[in-house]
Amino acid sequence: MRARMLLSAALVLTAFGTLSGLTLERAFQSGLQQAQQDKMQTLIYSLLGAASPGADGELLISIDAVPDPRLRQPLSGLEAALFNEDGVIVWSSTDFLSLTQPSAPAVGEWQFERLLEPNAFSLAFGMRWIDASDDPRRYTVVVLEDAVAYDRQVGVFRRKLWGWLGTLLVGLTAILLFLTGWGLAPLRRLGRELQAVESGRQQQIAGRYPDELQPLARDLNTMIISERNQLTRYRNALGDLAHSLKTPLAVLRGIETQSEQNRLIQEQVDRMRHIVDHQLRRAAAAGRRSLTEPVPVRPLAEKLTAALTKVYADKAVVFDNRVGPAVRIRADQADLYELLGNLLDNAAKYGRHHVRVDVIEDASHFAIVVEDDGDGFPENAESLLQRGARADTRQPGQGLGLASVVEVVQAYGGRLLLERSALLGGARVIVTLAPH
Repeated sequence: MRARMLLSAALVLTAFGTLSGLTLERAFQSGLQQAQQDKMQTLIYSLLGAASPGADGELLISIDAVPDPRLRQPLSGLEAALFNEDGVIVWSSTDFLSLTQPSAPAVGEWQFERLLEPNAFSLAFGMRWIDASDDPRRYTVVVLEDAVAYDRQVGVFRRKLWGWLGTLLVGLTAILLFLTGWGLAPLRRLGRELQAVESGRQQQIAGRYPDELQPLARDLNTMIISERNQLTRYRNALGDLAHSLKTPLAVLRGIETQSEQNRLIQEQVDRMRHIVDHQLRRAAAAGRRSLTEPVPVRPLAEKLTAALTKVYADKAVVFDNRVGPAVRIRADQADLYELLGNLLDNAAKYGRHHVRVDVIEDASHFAIVVEDDGDGFPENAESLLQRGARADTRQPGQGLGLASVVEVVQAYGGRLLLERSALLGGARVIVTLAPH
């Protein structure tokens, strides 16, 4: 948000500063040109005031009577000339003979323009002179002035203008940076508190926030407390249910009898106990929670492999724990324990001597990979993952405990794949979970 706001503000300020600079520069140039035109008009009026007809009736201007002394100086940058209606110069200042006559305006009109060659301003005025013999004659008065001084003023103004505008834009950007940081500070504090809640450093959001963020902070606290209370009540109820069911089942199982009918009852009791255990594990899966502390996977895998090494000591199973010490998955620890425990137990039970566990992490997912060197899955192993086609965990065969794994994976919106291990030659189970 801060980057977008700063980028948008920088673009707006840059566009505004550029347009303002171009407008001011254009206004300054227009003002200078208007002042230049006014000055040259005044000079033309002064020249006409010093004009008088000559012996042949042509209008002449006495060089000694010109109002600006630069007209009498060579290479002064100011020239003037008087053209008759045939375009012939009847009077000129010192340097004008080498210049080309500009286009003649109509009588009583002014023609002001900037010439590129030479670099000068030109002002022409069309007039008609009526002499004593009442013989009107058409003339054009032309004044040329070098534009070097004008270009110098424009250059100085342009440098100062863009320098000040650049400094102003940098200053405004710095102010916007400060104001944006100050304005977004409550959001950053809220984000830090959420991270603290997720990591377990605090139980809920406790800071004071502006009125606009107070409802959000309150609703987040309500969600956090409700989620924790609901999970606690849920698991307490499951524990009570487990205690209530297991006790009478244990009593029934403890009854010793030799009759065929009672042996059938004993089998059904065992089946009921198995179903209760499975359904309790299924219901206890917490699933993905939005605000939960990431669980380090390697210590959990080490605890499980140490326990399974003792369980399968007669097989001398070697567990290769390749999980990195920095791998942390945002999930309930009991769910990960259930998932990894079933996968490792299956691999140790149906493998021969070698079990390998690893977690592959990238930006889009975590992949928990468990491999063994056993016989691998049967051809129809994928059917065990279909809804309603679960394996009976009381029967021998590859895939025991997969039903519980599927329940946990589904609770987290993940995927479970059954493959052949290219490394060990046996089964390969891949559980894919999103990182957040």
